Amino acid sequence: MCERVPVADVAWLRGLQVVEVTTGVAAPLIGRVLGELGAEVVKVESRAKIDVNRARLPRPTDPEGYPASEAFQLLHEANAGKRSVTLNLKTADGVALLRTLLADADVLIENFVPGWLERLGLSVEGLLEEFPRLVIVSASGYGQTGPSRTQRAYAPVMTSLAGVEGLIGYADGEVVGCSALALADLNCSFHGVFLTLAALHGRRATGRGRHVDISQTEACVAMIGEAFVGRQLGLDEPAPRGNTDPDGRPWSLLPAAGEDRWVAARTVAEPAVNGGRPDRAELVARLRERGIEAAPVLTPAEVATDEGYAARAFLQRVPHPEPLISEVTVTSVPWRLDGAVPRVRAAAPRLGEADDEVYGRHLTPARRAELEREGVFR
Repeated sequence: MCERVPVADVAWLRGLQVVEVTTGVAAPLIGRVLGELGAEVVKVESRAKIDVNRARLPRPTDPEGYPASEAFQLLHEANAGKRSVTLNLKTADGVALLRTLLADADVLIENFVPGWLERLGLSVEGLLEEFPRLVIVSASGYGQTGPSRTQRAYAPVMTSLAGVEGLIGYADGEVVGCSALALADLNCSFHGVFLTLAALHGRRATGRGRHVDISQTEACVAMIGEAFVGRQLGLDEPAPRGNTDPDGRPWSLLPAAGEDRWVAARTVAEPAVNGGRPDRAELVARLRERGIEAAPVLTPAEVATDEGYAARAFLQRVPHPEPLISEVTVTSVPWRLDGAVPRVRAAAPRLGEADDEVYGRHLTPARRAELEREGVFR
């Protein structure tokens, strides 16, 4: 058995107040990581325009009354450990209440179409003047400026525009695409975490906040820097090269015994056992005995039960307050801090579950009831 990495509460960012108005994955994951490092993160949501990861319908196999809007895995991956409040920003009182939340905040994270803050009367310049210590993180598809700034941002569109899809395929054929993975979103998230921490560090010296403008697509372009370097050096036009290393050495996916069982190996040879396909573990062992780099191709279900990931506490189970959900499994951040994995402190919050706690700090019961009647908390 592998020695297991301990799980611990991390309080490096204790006292940091984060407000986010986000949807999807890219920007919410920034807030989640800050929260796992000890920050208090309040997610501002609206029933009028619900987070896409809450807009889920029950599956045919779900029991009656199953809360599908609270169960989607990506909801928890991007929002574990936060608190949720509802606020209708299409109302003047809603915008005023957001301002109240920002007065106590260190960081604002948002990822809506550029210009939406201005339409609310909350320009970046105005916010930094009103709250000079505020760090504002805008994580949009294409950045706050430029001709594509208002284009809709979907994962395959961004990886296509970033050039990633143009590198997927075999050298002797056409471009295959499409990876259909949220590479632009997830890469943007960790850029966002690092830049937020850098801006907060700079604030200690200057006393002033900053505006961080992240383009998810540009963050994705940064993943294929090798192709740009090759082009600048006058090498072949960057193009798909299949499973071949930049130095021309081949990698292959070799079939093993069983249905859809594979091994990735730096070889084109396919060892056989008594004329048949060997078991996957046996195939990996035989290749490694010959000095060939090889590893099994795991499915997501196998990752969830893999001893190596378990020993690193990469997957953590957390309770969910909805009885029909009961428990969710969430990946940890891929870091070890002082030898421990940051604890996933809670599942993603239920929609508006922190309204009483958060608004109770700022509103009298009478004022709260009045705003409720006016639809401010919708």
